Amino acid sequence: MNTRILALIIIGLCLFSILVGTVNTIVAPKKAKVENAQESSNFFGMPGGNKIALITLQGPISYESSGGVLGDMTSAESVLKSLRRAINDDSVKGVLLRIDSPGGTVAMSQEVYNTILRLRKKKPVVVSMVDLAASGGYYIASAADRIFAEPGTLTGSIGVIINTFNVQELLNQKLGIQANVVKSGKYKDLASPYRPILPDERNLLQNIINSTYQQFVNAIIQGRVKRTDNYDVKKAVLTVDTLRKYADGRILTGEQAQKLGFVDQLGGLHESHEAVTKMAKAKFKGLRDEIPLVQYNVPSGFGGLLFGVSESIMPKKDLTSSLIPLSSKYPHQPLFVWE
Repeated sequence: MNTRILALIIIGLCLFSILVGTVNTIVAPKKAKVENAQESSNFFGMPGGNKIALITLQGPISYESSGGVLGDMTSAESVLKSLRRAINDDSVKGVLLRIDSPGGTVAMSQEVYNTILRLRKKKPVVVSMVDLAASGGYYIASAADRIFAEPGTLTGSIGVIINTFNVQELLNQKLGIQANVVKSGKYKDLASPYRPILPDERNLLQNIINSTYQQFVNAIIQGRVKRTDNYDVKKAVLTVDTLRKYADGRILTGEQAQKLGFVDQLGGLHESHEAVTKMAKAKFKGLRDEIPLVQYNVPSGFGGLLFGVSESIMPKKDLTSSLIPLSSKYPHQPLFVWE
């Protein structure tokens, strides 16, 4: 497909988008249901007017370059940019963050968490857990004002993991390959896959795990145990004792998590939208009764059309990468992840 043909296709899609948008404006009734509520948008799909920003975080949490023309709109990096934009967007009166993630790298989870804390100071933030919001996914969720989950949502998995591999026997005895390492210090090849890990090295890694684990626990204490607000929306109470008892890596259902205080209420998109709308009205006086829920990191209108086209005609990431455990992609690195 040459450049001229591609340009003609895009121009044709532009004209089609304008035609469809015009017809919809004339004949379509305004959608009132929460699941379908949308704000009017301009030609490029950027919504205007007061809104609740719907931001979706999906997949492993890590800092990776996104593929496609418009990138991966639900990646952690894209979500981070959307959250930062929402902080300074006066039209955004609240944020509903949908999370479907097994967790990921420590630093990226912490960066998203800290951004939500900054956002929370200016406008309400509610998390809606989908199928999975475990480990780093829960770490991020704990920064929100309220957390909603379905009864069957999987969450929890509070803890840290480092995976290492030892392929010495495979290389030496099976393949006849001998690894030679020249290093500047005793621990420079810490957790090398070419030899067994030594006891003192294991102690060093365990100390890293312990320190990072305490950061995890402290983040939940700051975000949930010590949270104070005047929103008239039901919230569960999580005590430090309960947190420490269940912060052993175990997975919890949404129903279990709610009873223990890790989740505030059971519900999905509809219930979490109602909650953040109520909180927004309490925060910003004079808002009209209906505040539309608008996709904020996945473009609508022509922007969404271009996004769909780019996903269809441009190379995507290797699908097999989704089958590889995250710990295999980040060996020797502490992770907030459930696998």
